[in-house]
Amino acid sequence: MLKGKKIIIIGDRDGIPGISIEACVKSAGAEVVFSSTKCFACTAAGAMDIELQQKVKDITLEYGAENIVVVIGGAEAEASGISAETMAAGDPTLEGPLSGIALGLAVFHVVEPEIKGACSQLVYEKQCAVMEMVLDIDEIILEVRSIREKFCKYRNKQYEF
Repeated sequence: MLKGKKIIIIGDRDGIPGISIEACVKSAGAEVVFSSTKCFACTAAGAMDIELQQKVKDITLEYGAENIVVVIGGAEAEASGISAETMAAGDPTLEGPLSGIALGLAVFHVVEPEIKGACSQLVYEKQCAVMEMVLDIDEIILEVRSIREKFCKYRNKQYEF
């Protein structure tokens, strides 16, 4: 699923950091084109900061939305949902460069079966498994999946298990 895709990683300081997600997706044969770790609790209402929105917009223009998968590591369902919505439907706060711009990107949380199953089990266990004990995995998956199903323009059967 990830092989041959350009990956944008948005890790979370209180969730799963970018460097851990990066190790996982690389083990699945993906090409990481951008990786960052943010503190979503530190931004207003969990919104993506302006610089990060611009970076995602620029990368999407460079590679094409159909070639990009975004993998996030948010600690909470709500913050993960806002991140996913921003990258798929546009900035819901109407403050940043993605305000009114629906990129339609495929956004997944690293704990979702589609990503977890594509990665080396050993790498995933080492990098992310501990956080599964403290995150509300079911709630996060439900939130991010609902955003993806509603707004992703480039859904593909290869993304679904």
